[in-house]
Amino acid sequence: MTIFNGDRQTGKAYVLDWQYLRGALVFFTCAAALSASLLAGSMYFERRMEQGYLRHSDKLDSLSRRYHALAGQEDVIRDFSARFMDLYKNGILGREHRLNWIEVLQEAGNSLSVPSLSYEIRAQKSYYPEFPAPAGGYSIFVSEMSLEMQLLHEEDLFTLLRFLNEHARGLYSVSSCELTRNFVQLTDDPGAGNVTASCLLEWFSIKPKDDMEIKV
Repeated sequence: MTIFNGDRQTGKAYVLDWQYLRGALVFFTCAAALSASLLAGSMYFERRMEQGYLRHSDKLDSLSRRYHALAGQEDVIRDFSARFMDLYKNGILGREHRLNWIEVLQEAGNSLSVPSLSYEIRAQKSYYPEFPAPAGGYSIFVSEMSLEMQLLHEEDLFTLLRFLNEHARGLYSVSSCELTRNFVQLTDDPGAGNVTASCLLEWFSIKPKDDMEIKV
């Protein structure tokens, strides 16, 4: 195929042979198609890389948040572990130690030579304080102990309570206490009870709400 073209100013005519142009046009078309394909591929690859980057960035942020959360929990555990162990060893956290209370109470009575001492421990029950006390995963329990004592003088009562506070495993509070003088004239006889003390003690303990046994 031959194409004729001319110059209007000079009037000369040029002859273009299609066979010579066809190869160049085919090469140009292929190159353009290849460039377009490479451009589209590079844009697709760029989008995939951006999506992958965002996905991995979100994972990294999530892992970072989890790491900081765990680090914070570790700090809390480290800060409160000593206090937790103190509560457990002192009989406040976990099961109550009634036998220990009785033994310490009897030991206190013997050391003070109390003429008469009787006690009664009622069944443990849930305790609901009058003030807000968020307990988390734990519940507060209380056991009431009634004390009836014959004392030589009033100071024996405070000495006995201090002995309980220092040696008994647990935490107690004196809910009420009534002192009654038995004689008009006090006697120095160690076996005589000049004062009758009637007290109500509340022993507190903390346990997990799911009744799980605490092991340390």
